[in-house]
Amino acid sequence: MTDKGLKKAVGQQAGFKLPSNFSYRTMKRIEEKAYLKEKREEKRIFISWLITISLMLASGIGYFGWSYHEQFTALFHRAKDSVPDAKTLLLCLPTAIALLLLFFFNNWLRKRIRQKTGNQ
Repeated sequence: MTDKGLKKAVGQQAGFKLPSNFSYRTMKRIEEKAYLKEKREEKRIFISWLITISLMLASGIGYFGWSYHEQFTALFHRAKDSVPDAKTLLLCLPTAIALLLLFFFNNWLRKRIRQKTGNQ
């Protein structure tokens, strides 16, 4: 009985026509979905490579830390003894700040000069 009802409903319906660009739009959607799927796959591969490389680096650093622990601590203590005290570093601080500010000012001036000569 349902088949007869369906046939009757389809028969009463006016002719159904597809748009003229139906196949183009369908193929465009398929291409977009394939492109998005490919991008998701590339992202997964990138993340897996990133995790793998991070784990390899961490295990390498851990191995060297475990193997050469005594040498690293001895090197640290020697370096700690050779660093100047805080008063000496405090005297150098204004000079370091001035050099840093001059560096940024020099870059700013060079950029301004390039802009002016480029615009003329």
